[in-house]
Amino acid sequence: MNGFPFGDFHQAVVKQNVYLPTWAEPERLDYTQTLADILARCLPDDEPKGAISTLPLAYAADWTAEQQQSAILQLISLATFLSQLEQDTHKQIVICIEMEPDCVLQETRQLTEFFVEQLLPAAEQQGIPKQTILRYIGCCYDTCHQAVMGEDIRQSLQQITASCIQIGKIQISNAIQADIQSMQQVQQLTALFADKKFLHQTKVFSKNRLVAELADLSFDKLGTAIKRNIDGQQSALSATIHYHIPVNQNAADLPLPFVSATQYAILQTLDFLQLHPQYRPFLEIETYTWLNFLQQESDRNARLHAGFAAEFNWLEQALSQRNML
Repeated sequence: MNGFPFGDFHQAVVKQNVYLPTWAEPERLDYTQTLADILARCLPDDEPKGAISTLPLAYAADWTAEQQQSAILQLISLATFLSQLEQDTHKQIVICIEMEPDCVLQETRQLTEFFVEQLLPAAEQQGIPKQTILRYIGCCYDTCHQAVMGEDIRQSLQQITASCIQIGKIQISNAIQADIQSMQQVQQLTALFADKKFLHQTKVFSKNRLVAELADLSFDKLGTAIKRNIDGQQSALSATIHYHIPVNQNAADLPLPFVSATQYAILQTLDFLQLHPQYRPFLEIETYTWLNFLQQESDRNARLHAGFAAEFNWLEQALSQRNML
């Protein structure tokens, strides 16, 4: 299950509302426990485990230390609930924290430090063994989120597993990457991908060094960041944009010659799983933004079904090449 959104994820405007209620609020705990109970009772008899993704505590803006402590206490309470749920249903439900740009937990380092330095010690202070927390609270690894952050995917996955954090679920997702040298390219990029519905957090890099962070994609914000940083550059600036496109798309499939995709992050994740067969997360294709392009099409359903099939076929082939099916 995807337990990240609370309510209608496809309303006219979502933006920051997708991060509400936060993990500091009791509504988030109640909602997540309800999802876990539903999933445990819906799983087939021969499937002992389920995973539910959830938000990385909150959107980072205005997050306080007091809210952080409330979130920690609620996650500990959640783990206790899930332990009892497993006793009652014989189903292990893992709640998987999903890192996301501009959230409280956006980098792998932040996730591992949260578990090792805050969540686990707080649980042990309450007499709850760390094994209980690690059995029921884990990570949902979204491949495009960490690519947008400019992280080394292999190192990221190694850091998480080395910290004994369970990767319960991996969201196979693909985002936009653009090499920008001019304001004309900024205009073309934002005309195509700026969106009134979802947030599209954008990170700008110069020679792999982060030089600008935008809360959302817009011509004004990206143009300002580019003009500020492009002077004296011998090469293009690279912008990674949290905009989900079909997982099978790469540079050749995209309409602008300076735009590519973060598909490499998916393939590197699969390579990691191939090398570490002891990890068996659920894999979930997560593509949603491209639905915007289909809303005005008369053959919307046909294109939607063909798009789904192309994504599944691409992922199946990638898994087959690694002898993972």
